[in-house]
Amino acid sequence: MERPTEVACATAEIDMHAYYDSFDDANITNRFQDLDSPTSLSVLMQHVQSSTSRTFVLDFNDNAAYAAFNLPTASLAQLLMVERPETSSARWINMWNPYHQQPLLSLLAKRYDFSPRLLGMMCSDPCVRRSPPRQSRASIATGKAPRHARAKNSNARSDVERGWDELSDTSSSSVGSYDSVAGGNLYRIVDDLWHYSSVDFGRSYVCIGYNSLYGTKPAGLGQEDGPLPHCIRVWTWLLLCESNTVISINEDPFPYAEGQLDGLQQRILQETRRNLVKVFRSLSRVDEATRLARSPTRMLPLRTRLGDTPEETAYRESDTTGLLFYYLFENFHNSYTLVTRRESRYGVELKELRAEMFESPKLRHIDRLGSIGKELGVLRRHYQSYLRIIDRLLEPQPATSTPLQPPHNLDAGSETCLKALRPLPPLEPGNITLGISLTPASLVRFQRLRDLIALYALSEIDEYTTQKDALVTLNFNLLALRDTLAMEKLTKVALLITKATLLFLPVSLMSAYFGLSLGGGEYTVVEYWLYFAVVLTVDFLRGLWAGVRRIWKR
Repeated sequence: MERPTEVACATAEIDMHAYYDSFDDANITNRFQDLDSPTSLSVLMQHVQSSTSRTFVLDFNDNAAYAAFNLPTASLAQLLMVERPETSSARWINMWNPYHQQPLLSLLAKRYDFSPRLLGMMCSDPCVRRSPPRQSRASIATGKAPRHARAKNSNARSDVERGWDELSDTSSSSVGSYDSVAGGNLYRIVDDLWHYSSVDFGRSYVCIGYNSLYGTKPAGLGQEDGPLPHCIRVWTWLLLCESNTVISINEDPFPYAEGQLDGLQQRILQETRRNLVKVFRSLSRVDEATRLARSPTRMLPLRTRLGDTPEETAYRESDTTGLLFYYLFENFHNSYTLVTRRESRYGVELKELRAEMFESPKLRHIDRLGSIGKELGVLRRHYQSYLRIIDRLLEPQPATSTPLQPPHNLDAGSETCLKALRPLPPLEPGNITLGISLTPASLVRFQRLRDLIALYALSEIDEYTTQKDALVTLNFNLLALRDTLAMEKLTKVALLITKATLLFLPVSLMSAYFGLSLGGGEYTVVEYWLYFAVVLTVDFLRGLWAGVRRIWKR
């Protein structure tokens, strides 16, 4: 006899199959694969880690999960127009390289009523932030601009010296495409401000945008351009939308590579996708019991829960989208271990600088400490931007009495098509709150994440900053002490020379006396050296007696 859970799983799988088969689209019918099948999971995991993948759609609930990669925009439009069955509790739409997915972004903007400005920033050209049309793979991987890029930057600085300023780039007097690029390109902004973040609330969505930092180079391998030369920055949009939908949009870290990545770039890509791959893998129940026994800390409570009471099963699916939104944002391992590890880069480097200072303090140590202070300032502002995002998500949103309006006409299209794409709910009296409410399970975790950032990341930065300031003071004191010791040695040498001069002063006077011709007297060599020995001995005994008296008085 089948257990109730097995019957529910089979029923959910049949309903989701029927939902996909109801479309008159071969892409939808054939591309969705079962995430709980070991064979399909292996193929899907290769897709999610591939640099050539562009999008995926994942529908799941407690009993079934199906995913499809690289669906055409027309197929995704059909999925958005048709209401999902009740057995599909949540949907995750992920997108890489958003600049090349502008039709899909426009489709999502119409469905969930994005503002034109938000859509424009999502469609920003990532190649604009780098001045040269092409770069070497090594320079892209390390984030170092080539020589002609730095020359162009120097020319830009000279333009500023001649009277140009950044306001002229973004003023309304500028014309052409350059004005839109300079004034609204997202990647130009986030390259200049690594702590830049965005929080937006609409009637059908909550949107956050933020930079994630990934350590790609250990300490001691030289300096590169950029505020954090050992890190690579990747921008991410996360949206929690109505109809239990989560949308994630990820920047391409190598826009010039065109999918042809070398070994270093592949490793960096794996690092930047680690959290997304972890969340994707946790939505599969393949080897669930084994993973729960061996590594329970890596099991996310999206489809795997320990509780099986009626209360737990009644509310767990309603928490799924909020939890998915949270775990995609958390990414604690990649972002916060830059400073929270015991052997973090800054802890190791400050320790090495301290040892070098005690051995031989130099002014270059102060220059390096100044660079470390700037990097810590960038990290501080970066983590504070995360606190700002969490605070905005946790604060209650004001209500408005303005009724829902049709979505913005972001593109030329028929009103009938827009209504089919995003059917308007019936207007009800009362106030309407902007944004999608987070579930209690996700709110509790966001509060916990806020505490973790303040307790570990920001407190560690404060400690490193204190150590840096102490080392700057220590270096100055050691330099002063070294100068003092050198002066003391010089004084001792001068004193020794003075003592030697005083010792031979009577002999010099005697030699001068013997050199005079007084009354025609003459002196033999024996008489000269005899008097020389007597005078030198008496002078030496006098000095020795003076030293003994000083010692005796002490």
